Amino acid sequence: MSIFWNLGWFFKKHWLRYSFCVLFLILVSLAELLPPWIIGELVDEVQQDRVTFAMVLQSSLLIAFIGLAIYVLRNGWRIMLFGGAIELGRVMRLRLFHQFTHMSPEFYQRHNTGDLMAHATNDVKAIEMTAAEGVLTLVDSMIAGSAVIIAMILVCGWEMTVAALLPFPVMAWLMFTYSGLLHSRFKQAQEAFSDLNNRVQEAVSGVRAIRAHDLSSAQMQKFAHQSESTVAANMKVARVDAMFDPTISICVGISILGSMGFGAWRINSGLMTLGELTTFTIYLGLLIWPMFAFGWLFNIVERGNASLNRLQSLMGEKPGVTDKEVKATDSLDGDIRFDVKHFIYPGADKLALGKLELNLKKGQFIGICGRTGCGKSTLLRLLLRQYDDASVTIQINGIDHQQFSLDQLRSRFALVSQEPFLFSATIAENIAFGKPFASREEIERVARLACVHDDIVQFTEGYETLLGEKGVNLSGGQKQRLTIARALLLDAEVLLFDDAFCSLDMQTEARILDNLMKPGNTKTIVLITQRLTNLNRANQIVVLDDGVISESGSHRDLIAENGWYAKIFNRQALEIKASGINK
Repeated sequence: MSIFWNLGWFFKKHWLRYSFCVLFLILVSLAELLPPWIIGELVDEVQQDRVTFAMVLQSSLLIAFIGLAIYVLRNGWRIMLFGGAIELGRVMRLRLFHQFTHMSPEFYQRHNTGDLMAHATNDVKAIEMTAAEGVLTLVDSMIAGSAVIIAMILVCGWEMTVAALLPFPVMAWLMFTYSGLLHSRFKQAQEAFSDLNNRVQEAVSGVRAIRAHDLSSAQMQKFAHQSESTVAANMKVARVDAMFDPTISICVGISILGSMGFGAWRINSGLMTLGELTTFTIYLGLLIWPMFAFGWLFNIVERGNASLNRLQSLMGEKPGVTDKEVKATDSLDGDIRFDVKHFIYPGADKLALGKLELNLKKGQFIGICGRTGCGKSTLLRLLLRQYDDASVTIQINGIDHQQFSLDQLRSRFALVSQEPFLFSATIAENIAFGKPFASREEIERVARLACVHDDIVQFTEGYETLLGEKGVNLSGGQKQRLTIARALLLDAEVLLFDDAFCSLDMQTEARILDNLMKPGNTKTIVLITQRLTNLNRANQIVVLDDGVISESGSHRDLIAENGWYAKIFNRQALEIKASGINK
């Protein structure tokens, strides 16, 4: 029952709703005790030949009124109870989403998308059920069951009640045993569902690669195997689930059989009347639901406990980067200085960055290049505080960037990565993602700067064209230019391009850079690239090698040094020239 304690914060917040709900459940339980008593009295009147039409009519009207009252009360507690459960699900999902959006990248390296989706769907649903049917079964099994038992004692004495309740201790022990099995098996079933979610998500996301390599049959076999494992895990849950109702039915059946036999003996001995036995038998019928509720309570609670444990484990993880609660008042508009002693990614053994110092001047165009894996993107991740490390100091306008809140810091930067991500929305909505209330003029202006406007207007719906998942109906170059337009609309002081032109031809890349470097531009542009031909206009070029700066200076300076940059630049220039001749 620990789940009710763990959800105490929610019940406390909505105490009025749950107080009325419990009150209504109590009133329903008490009201249900009246019709059996009325019927029993009527049976005794019939047996003694004293019944009249007025007596039958009065009893019938009274039972009808009680039934109407029960109907109203039941509607009331259902609205409040299940409405509260829906509210709990909403709060839990909001908390999960908040957790997801504030976690560091290593969190997503340890958790697959399918697993996180399973937490937000199946696990939250199981907790919702606990807050609804769990509360219902708890109250009904305790209050309704107790009320019926007290009524049985008052009407027919403790002897009949004890005889009726003899099988119930055995039932309680069996329920406890089943619940232990259910907890572990339901947790395994939820984990299997997470794995199945991962398999589906990977297959859908990688459907093009699967088809390109003709791996549909192999993927189908893997999915079938995972599906069978999920079914097997759920069948184990179902086998335990299936034992609850038969156990309760058998125990209740034994109870009714024993009560009828003992009651017949008591009537024959003159210790009770037929009307009292009738009332007692109806009360036994009313006791069936509380007993079922008692068994179902264990079922629901163990499911909810297993899911809540999974969610608490997830929610208990702390982000690798601690945010500042109070925003700094200093300006973020200025030079950016890196002072790195060394940096290693969490869980990695190899240095991502070695000792380096780097100063990015405000309003300049800075190019960063180097071999794959040399640490270029790591610089941007540290700048945006996706990772924090004591061996890394980054100052903006002379202020340590950890003194600023994450929102305050990241709002000064616009990042375009080499892997564009688009949403299932219109083109205009995708461009305006970071500035939802942007006007159409603003959207078209940045689309022209990103050299994608002409492509957009060729679509039948233009800017209102609805994109498929991840922009599936666009080319790679169109996707990248849309994400560039999205970043430009943010109007940030610093533009960070992490190999963001890799899907564009060199002419389009040059046109975009020309648009960004028009006279009067005060924005700082940081371009990470493997294509060096457009870095000749950069104010500063930095070459990284194994996490340290191997070359730094202007284009002319690095060409004169005849190092790695000069060799790669000249090779690419020759390839461009040869390509132009062939054309």
